[in-house]
Amino acid sequence: MTTQSNEIFLAKTYGNSLYKGEIANELYEKYNVKKGLRNANGTGVLVLLTKISDVYGYRMEDGRKVDDEGHLYYRGIDIFDLVNLNKTHYGFERVCFLLLFSRLPDEREIETFHGLLSEMYALPEGFVEDVIFRKNSRSTMNQIQKCILSMYSYDDDPDGSDAYTTLCKGLCIIARLPSVIAYSYRAKRHYHDGLSLHIRDPRPEYSIAENLLWMGRRYGEFDRLEAEILDLALILHADHGGGNNSTFANLVVSSTGTDIYSSMCASLGSLKGPRHGGANRAVYEQMKALIAELGLSPSDTELHEAAKRILDGRFGDKSGLIYGMGHAVYTISDPRATILREKCRELAEKKDMLDLYGFYNRFETAAREELRARKGSVNIPTNVDYYSSLMYDILKISPDLFTPFFACGRSAGWLSHNIENKLYCDRIIRPAGKYVGQDVSKNTGKD
Repeated sequence: MTTQSNEIFLAKTYGNSLYKGEIANELYEKYNVKKGLRNANGTGVLVLLTKISDVYGYRMEDGRKVDDEGHLYYRGIDIFDLVNLNKTHYGFERVCFLLLFSRLPDEREIETFHGLLSEMYALPEGFVEDVIFRKNSRSTMNQIQKCILSMYSYDDDPDGSDAYTTLCKGLCIIARLPSVIAYSYRAKRHYHDGLSLHIRDPRPEYSIAENLLWMGRRYGEFDRLEAEILDLALILHADHGGGNNSTFANLVVSSTGTDIYSSMCASLGSLKGPRHGGANRAVYEQMKALIAELGLSPSDTELHEAAKRILDGRFGDKSGLIYGMGHAVYTISDPRATILREKCRELAEKKDMLDLYGFYNRFETAAREELRARKGSVNIPTNVDYYSSLMYDILKISPDLFTPFFACGRSAGWLSHNIENKLYCDRIIRPAGKYVGQDVSKNTGKD
């Protein structure tokens, strides 16, 4: 950390620097640079090929982007069909198997696959004391990153990076994530929030979703519906194409030939951000602030006025963003939000929390109407973070665990794409950047 005088110097120097406004938007157009790897019409720049999953949010007609209902496919299976197929135990584990091995397992295979994962549930001897309890972080996501990176030190061959070795190490990471997440959270609650320390061992007969509830909740209690809906959330979060930010971050790092622990940490760092996986917590905080001010039964006029205040930057974090609204690919609907909206109602009804569900549902309508009014009738879909936030709230899951639970689900996709890229792409990911500073070279071919 810098001293106060150095902080003042740094802030003053930065304030007087040329950072602000030096690279004008016109330069992106002049040099045809795809800002954020996005085309001018909002579509993504193609940078990879994959057979693992596909995200469909619009169609192209005569070179024009046309809005359409959203669909998500895992290995060619529509997520709506997959959810209906997985109304059995170990649903998330079945999806892991599908993403990794290109097909759904039969009953014998899923029992064997679960047995393989359960054998790796426990963390190495001394890991909890040496890695999790010492220098514990206030951020559960940062602590999880530290834990995954520390697994390198407990591996006899940590730098092995061929596809099969990566598969074995990656499955071990997936199996251990529930323990890492629960223990990191419990340590944070103890060392930083002053609460008693409660930890328990993972149970081998439990699924990954069940162990997240067993170890993540203070008393470890859960019922069948709670386990099923969390399992569903893990399925919906398991993958979202190779171009989503955290998966792409994994591929960028992995393309250097580095170890799987480093690649997974890159993904976790990406997912933490409020523009990606951290959006579920941002939704929760925004909605709690609204409920604190309006109560659970405001008028439609009050909901519309609240949406306007958020968009004007006069409420909450003043960002001008209604979290949980809009998506980079989906245009009319996010299929994951569609599925969770229905399941949240079922859960809310059982938990006698339909008033909370009703508030989310009504504000969703008001927010989308206000956004359409400002953006000229552009479709604004509700995304998965809106209803996953509500789901976690109804389940009494701490906001500190929202994004870690998302990470647990997405780890299956990270590993699958990592292996696929190793098998079929032998180049380091290294896009070019256009220099637009002072003219120091006439070599126009220089990156």
